[in-house]
Amino acid sequence: MGQLLDLRVVVADIFISYTSQDRDWAFWIGQELEKLGHTPRIHEWEISGGGDIAAWMDERCDKADHALLVISETYLGKPYSSWERRSAQWAAQTDRPNFALPVRIELCKLPNLLASVKRSDLFGVDESEARERLIDLLRPADKPAVPTKFPGAAKPQMDLKPEVSAPFPGQKAERRSVITNIPINVPRHFIGRHDDFRAIEIALNGDDGRAAVTALHGLRGVGKTTLAAAYAERHRDGYRATWWIRAATPATMRADIAGLGVRLGWIAADTQEEQAVNTVLDQLRSERECMLLIYDNAVGPRELTKYLPRGGSAHIIITSNAPNWGAVAAPMEVDIWSDEVGADFLMVRTQRMTERDAALALSRSLGGLPLAHEQAAAYCERTGSSFAGYNSQFESTPVALLGEVEDLALDYGVTVARTFALAIAGAIELHPHAFSLMVLVALLSPRPIPMYFFSEGHEKLGEDFASVVKKGDLDRVIAALRGFALLDRELIFDERDPSVVTDCISVHRLVGQITLARFSPEFRQRIGWFLIEAIAEVYPPGSLFAKPELWPRARRLDAIASALVGIETSAPVDVAEQYWRRIVTASRITTLNQLALYRQTVLGDFAEARRYFELALAINERDLDSESPFEGIVLNNLGGLHLQQGSFGEARSCYERAALFYEKKPEEGPTRLAITLSNLSSALTSQGEHVAAKSLQERSLAILGEDANDPNTTFALSQLGYSQWMQGNLTIALTYFERAVAICEKGFGPDHLYLAANLANLGGVVMDQGDLVRARSLLERALALRQATLGSDHIDTAMSLNDFGCLLRREGDHAAALPYHEQALAIFVEKLGPTHPNSKKAAENVAVVLEAIGRPAEARSLRDKFGL
Repeated sequence: MGQLLDLRVVVADIFISYTSQDRDWAFWIGQELEKLGHTPRIHEWEISGGGDIAAWMDERCDKADHALLVISETYLGKPYSSWERRSAQWAAQTDRPNFALPVRIELCKLPNLLASVKRSDLFGVDESEARERLIDLLRPADKPAVPTKFPGAAKPQMDLKPEVSAPFPGQKAERRSVITNIPINVPRHFIGRHDDFRAIEIALNGDDGRAAVTALHGLRGVGKTTLAAAYAERHRDGYRATWWIRAATPATMRADIAGLGVRLGWIAADTQEEQAVNTVLDQLRSERECMLLIYDNAVGPRELTKYLPRGGSAHIIITSNAPNWGAVAAPMEVDIWSDEVGADFLMVRTQRMTERDAALALSRSLGGLPLAHEQAAAYCERTGSSFAGYNSQFESTPVALLGEVEDLALDYGVTVARTFALAIAGAIELHPHAFSLMVLVALLSPRPIPMYFFSEGHEKLGEDFASVVKKGDLDRVIAALRGFALLDRELIFDERDPSVVTDCISVHRLVGQITLARFSPEFRQRIGWFLIEAIAEVYPPGSLFAKPELWPRARRLDAIASALVGIETSAPVDVAEQYWRRIVTASRITTLNQLALYRQTVLGDFAEARRYFELALAINERDLDSESPFEGIVLNNLGGLHLQQGSFGEARSCYERAALFYEKKPEEGPTRLAITLSNLSSALTSQGEHVAAKSLQERSLAILGEDANDPNTTFALSQLGYSQWMQGNLTIALTYFERAVAICEKGFGPDHLYLAANLANLGGVVMDQGDLVRARSLLERALALRQATLGSDHIDTAMSLNDFGCLLRREGDHAAALPYHEQALAIFVEKLGPTHPNSKKAAENVAVVLEAIGRPAEARSLRDKFGL
């Protein structure tokens, strides 16, 4: 007992929950608990034949001080153990703190409610260490009895052991003799495939009277073959035989199937091969004992089908680069690793437990490809390079590092660079234009690329590729690349509108890098120029604000367009290419302008919008001459951004420059000048120069006329109305706003966003005139339109929230107004910052309401916070 007191372990009655598969662990833990003075409750130690196990469990669990859960993958999946676990968790969360004591005996993912509970991991350590961990789990929390030494660079404890059962404790039961020829050694550090094991088990355990077949497909180097071998090793005791069939060619399939027959005694060793294969397949159909057959590296279902058993109890795993297995198997795509799993592998593979951040960064660079992680770990181990050092080299010379033969994976035979180079060559043999598509897609990897990018932009992508699209051959080219696991194709649902689904293709980052490695930077730039022209053709044109039906397309193309506008267009070119460079530069400026408009009007990302507008202006000034039309367009848009941000002086400067540009270029058309004059009027109105603003608006309106199909007409009328409203001329303002609403409804319909702005303006004037009933109708309609179209966190939605809060205050309902003003304030602060005039105005509105409902201290605090 002296030892017990010294260890500060409180003696307890401990119920042990386990499965029969983990009996040895439960018995060992029970013996160790007894040595510590505890009373372990193990049903096999206490219940004789005929005893009521369920009644014993109820009684012992109720009376126990703790329930120790012996956790393994099997434990988490069994019904009785799951019942015991959930009972223990419920007791711990309600009236019995610290009741559940989780003890993992193998690496497995814990249920969410158990993951945060302090546990002990006994796997992957020797008996002495396991005993110390168990004691530590049972020891009550307390400060150390002696001063703690400085830990220095001691390695942290990390839960990164391989997914294999520890050899400890004690003697295991003798394994069943299984016939096997599995040629692959499961790597020592095999991690991150728990969910894949489960998926294979589910696919193979559907009992429908036929052979159960699942096909593992996915990117080269993702670990399909290793996963199949690991599954065979893990489940070997459940099969009479685990047999590997080399499925790349008919000859190797026939030889391996015949070999199985010889080992099982179904055929003689000298049986003619065709007869041998037929006999084995027929025997498998009637065989009652389950066998696991692995057809590795199959080309496709057409080549494999005749060598599959037609029925029986066999379990069959196919590994293949091809994805089209639905007719003969349950397809299962083996995915790349997450950054976290990749980092775990790098650390345990090299035993560098202190380089977690660098390992995460390197795993991201490697794109989660297991084979690339193995090569990187081997290189770091061989050379002593740090993860950060390898990553730095990888950024500049990825293909060279991925081609290092000294770092080959032991059972793979070729480097990452070589395996993808061979695959590309194979795809080109199937279709001569496969490489053209690979080059285009590689430049954009790993972003998903919509198929309409190619169908609508093919004229800009070179004559050879354009001919492929025109002939309707694009699907055949894609099929060739997918057959070699080089290209992925998937349907992507829009983030905001799931009814919008886009057919996309993509390649892995490393595949893209290997594809482009053979080309010079100049050649890659020229390919980029083709893509810039195509994106300008495909990206939604004009103002996106009032065209929500185009937002899903803008969202899907955003990452692609953002990457392409970074490709330089000012590099020296031959005289023959000068004209092409001007076209590409114009396409680049067009795309920058559209990206900026999308960020400003839809996303509310003003900083990025300004960056894109200013970059477009700089490129225009540097690379195009005075004949370029882009200066006026981009200046107008940049002025609108400044106006929205409350920078009225900068907005005015942009509009004045744009107006001067159009005054000097009447060939650009009178409409552009009219728009610019109207915009300049807005800036002057915001600065209080109403007379000058009105003069500009009247000139603009005279140029535009009252065309019901032109939004600029309604905009000009709105600006005139706004100017009069700010001067207190409500009747005149009302006339302008009503004309704007009427024109907008007639030209665009009742649900258009241009109408929402005019309804809000009209509602504001009507409210100031005291007609609160009509004001409510108008403002509710504007708010509903904006919320439905723009979402709940858009700046224009905030404007309507603020307007409706003001209406409620006019009606005397301050308590109801508060949440509207608070929502508006939150949006303005997030999108515009706390110093913006809109944010300050919204904060003042909240403060006024707080005072009105008897919360003056909060009102003062808010005013102090916003400097009011």
